[in-house]
Amino acid sequence: MNNNHKISRYNYLIDYSGKKLLFNGITGMGFCMTVQEYETLHPLLCDLEKFKIEFNDDFERLMKLGYIVESDFDELEYIRFKNNESVFLDNAYRIVINPTLDCNFHCWYCYQEHPKGYMNGETLNKIKNHLKIKIESKQISSLNLGWFGGEPLLYFYEVVYPLSKFAKELCEANNIPFISTITTNAFCLDEKMVNCCDEISLCGFQITLDGHRKRHNKIRNVDGIPSYDKIIENINLICENIENINVILRVNYDKQTLKFDANKLLEDLKETNREKIQIDLQQVWQTVEKKENQNTGKNQALSLFIQNAKDAGYGSAYGSGGLSVCKFHNCYVSRFNFISINFDGKIYKCTARGYTDDYTIGEFLDNGMIKWNVSRLSKLYAKATFENSMCLNCIYLPLCFGPCPQNLVETSEQFMDNICAMKLSEQSIKDKIIDLYDLSVKKASRK
Repeated sequence: MNNNHKISRYNYLIDYSGKKLLFNGITGMGFCMTVQEYETLHPLLCDLEKFKIEFNDDFERLMKLGYIVESDFDELEYIRFKNNESVFLDNAYRIVINPTLDCNFHCWYCYQEHPKGYMNGETLNKIKNHLKIKIESKQISSLNLGWFGGEPLLYFYEVVYPLSKFAKELCEANNIPFISTITTNAFCLDEKMVNCCDEISLCGFQITLDGHRKRHNKIRNVDGIPSYDKIIENINLICENIENINVILRVNYDKQTLKFDANKLLEDLKETNREKIQIDLQQVWQTVEKKENQNTGKNQALSLFIQNAKDAGYGSAYGSGGLSVCKFHNCYVSRFNFISINFDGKIYKCTARGYTDDYTIGEFLDNGMIKWNVSRLSKLYAKATFENSMCLNCIYLPLCFGPCPQNLVETSEQFMDNICAMKLSEQSIKDKIIDLYDLSVKKASRK
């Protein structure tokens, strides 16, 4: 009888390139062994105390991995603890700001309305006052200023640049780390703007392509003017001119996109820039269908694209419903120290819903303080995103941490299965875990 140790509930054994990959969801650590090595190991896992006595070094390695844990270690309690710590105690502050909801593109699947207008001086001053309160009183450990929309670069010089410059200087004066990121279609970028981005530490870009040239231009254009080549040119431009650049190249796809030469877009970006680019494949939400089984019935064209991206030298590539290790929350929205500010000054949480009064969680007072809608905050934070029977019984809990928090508010428990990210994904969980392992190996090799 194994009195002192037990096998972790969150272990995954995966066939990987003719070997066996052992991976633990809580620690995010894994290692490969030959089939013969695993066949030797397997019976030892049935008698852990004997294993510890006879092969102590190997036993300790599996303990470090998290594959074996102390018998009195409650893994679910640990997950709850780390989730609370991540959601409520992390003082890194992230703000996402919409300078405007207007956009120069008119993509058919966009969920937003696009009213004209942009953030006025009064709202800018309220945000500045808010930042001064947070930073000068040392309430936050760092600031990530994110830009969203609409298309935020339409008002780069009116809103993005001056507010970022103010925030960066304020952080530097108070020894607070500062970074700025942006979600943009990248059509408006030029050399002058890129130099300004570098000046204000705007070094994280999420940019979308809708497949290769012909397919993309059909969806993303400026009143019929093609955008693909301009966007490719601008991605290369920022990679070569912004220090510490990180680009998430989001490839939106529907049932047809990956069938129309999508892989050719991988060749259009300069090989020397690809290591700085992560490729994130996201299915257009109107075409998503729930899969009955989390592990089968996946999109082979998607898997091929991801593998081709890795082979082409891109920093990483992954599909929708992404898993992560040691993050301990499922979405930036689920962190308490996150807010989204619309151009009219109203405050929200989720950036994937319309900016209407139905989703407002607060508003600024003139002095920069926030008057919260406590009732709506309570619904979002009263319990963790995984505190439901579906998630608590799932062995992939520490890699996922449950459905989107906004979806949870809007869904009763009997329909939880309909919002499970793993059952909406077209990439198998096995492939996702292999992606996590490959990325960890790649990061370790850089050290």
